[in-house]
Amino acid sequence: MNLTLHITNKCNLACDYCFVPHGEISMTKEIAFKAIDIAMQGNKSTGILFYGGEPLLERQLIYDVVAHCDKVTKETGHKFSYKITTNGVLLDEEFLLFSNKINMAIGLSCDGPAQDVCRLFSNKNKTFDILKTKIPLLLKYHPYAVGLSVLHPTTVHQATDIAKFLIEQGFKYISMNVNYSPNAGWTKKHFEVLEKEYKKIAKMYEKWTNDEQKIYFAPFDAKILSHLKGEKYHADRAVMNREQPSIAPDGTIYSMSKYIDQRDFAIGDVFSGFDEIKRKHFEKAANIIPDSCKNCALNLRCNYMYSNLGFDGNNFYSDIFPTQCAHEQMLTPIADSLAQKLYKKRNALFIHKHYNDFYSVISKAEDGEI
Repeated sequence: MNLTLHITNKCNLACDYCFVPHGEISMTKEIAFKAIDIAMQGNKSTGILFYGGEPLLERQLIYDVVAHCDKVTKETGHKFSYKITTNGVLLDEEFLLFSNKINMAIGLSCDGPAQDVCRLFSNKNKTFDILKTKIPLLLKYHPYAVGLSVLHPTTVHQATDIAKFLIEQGFKYISMNVNYSPNAGWTKKHFEVLEKEYKKIAKMYEKWTNDEQKIYFAPFDAKILSHLKGEKYHADRAVMNREQPSIAPDGTIYSMSKYIDQRDFAIGDVFSGFDEIKRKHFEKAANIIPDSCKNCALNLRCNYMYSNLGFDGNNFYSDIFPTQCAHEQMLTPIADSLAQKLYKKRNALFIHKHYNDFYSVISKAEDGEI
């Protein structure tokens, strides 16, 4: 099992689209260790994602958790792996040396040239200039760190510039997500702009691949994967959801980070364990296909068909936001067209990347990383 530890809901930024309710609560060592005990049950290995708020505000707790896990490994042989998602402001050489030593994967939340539109300090001061000094340091120690950007109606016209910036900085892995909040203010015009931006990025992706640049760009690569996996795509996503519960700072367990602090979606706590009845009820509801999706040609490939649950006071129900639906219908043909061009050319890197199960290992070996 893997865990997402929301070790604090404190944050030094006030991003417009953050879904985590901010406060002044931080996780105790007792709660963190009990969460680890639960995740270990019946498993030989455990992955831990440090999340927030901003997890580096509780750096000592991260050190304490890793030290505890090292002790557990020596005593039991149980293996641990680590990830962290950070806004990067507090990254420094000390932490990067530590994270490099334990092979921690790092995701850096960064909107590049759009950074100062939505990702400001809580006092409204800008963050981009600070982050530009952190990125080279991060990639020095973690060349496979992931650049995590979010598109908002106010930044959608900068999607291509964001992708270019992250590539030019040296990121090999880029995740570009859309803020689907119903309050975000998306319009048909915004999606027309995004479609043009995606088509520009698709041309860039094609050039990167033809030039044998190893770039992973979600959402394109994820959408291509959905085609290759077929019906297995959603089955794998369902397993991932079940195997990655989120622990709130107070020890409450939720099935996903997006439901943190929504008490109706709690499925237990670290002191008493999982509420298996509620957990199974929750999972059953999450696997119900919304009526609006049943006749959609893309339902096997949609990233969101099972991801949105509501609660009407008595029952959970599955739903999908109109913005998510519009995005999937717009993105899929662009990704498919890109894949068809590269496959038709029998591009070696493209075929190796998407049809070789050992690609990631071989690629790192080629890059001298293992």
